[in-house]
Amino acid sequence: MSKQKLQKLMQQMAGKKKKKVKKPDARTEALKGRKFFSKGSGENDMVRQAQRDYNGSYISGDLGGVEVGNPSYKKYYKGLI
Repeated sequence: MSKQKLQKLMQQMAGKKKKKVKKPDARTEALKGRKFFSKGSGENDMVRQAQRDYNGSYISGDLGGVEVGNPSYKKYYKGLI
């Protein structure tokens, strides 16, 4: 057995050697973030559905940061807007 391996084995047996904590690289962290905040999340799907299926009294406008508009009102009032 080499001298280094022998010293390593003795340190492990003595319990003095601490394991190094492996810090994840930036790429791994970015991928973890995308998992939760990607464009495929449920919130964006709900926003798109609200824009597509809106049937309220707004002809066109902004509700809570989401552009909505009633297509039938847009068609009816197209000469006035």
